[in-house]
Amino acid sequence: MNEDISQITTYESGIMQSAAHRILGRIESEYLAQYNLTSMQWFAVGIVRDAGERGIGLSDLMRTLDTTMPYITTLVATLEAKGILHKISDTSDSRVKLAVLNPKYRKTVDKIELGLRDELRLKLYREDHITREELSSYIAVLYKIVQASKL
Repeated sequence: MNEDISQITTYESGIMQSAAHRILGRIESEYLAQYNLTSMQWFAVGIVRDAGERGIGLSDLMRTLDTTMPYITTLVATLEAKGILHKISDTSDSRVKLAVLNPKYRKTVDKIELGLRDELRLKLYREDHITREELSSYIAVLYKIVQASKL
């Protein structure tokens, strides 16, 4: 891009943000389809995996994914039906439900993560000629935007 970024209008910037989001989502969705997962299901699986053996409360999962409890309930039920997650009661408060990764699915999660990273690298680095540094800067800015909105 040879344009002075300060001269780009807010609507042009918005169009680019939306287009980038759709492109990245399409790459992700196409890859995850072979595992019969949607992007939101994948996000939930990753968050639950990162929570460890104890799992994560459904309300915490809801807040992390910035969605509603009915959506989380349906999402977790779907992943339970697929044998990926299961729900348990918190030992300190049986009213609190935790989502826990099926230990048999842990290796699959690792495989998906590595494969999806490779797919993104292939599509972005090689096909779109985006450097690793450019992608790292883009992700760092996304993190800053999200963190600033939580202050």
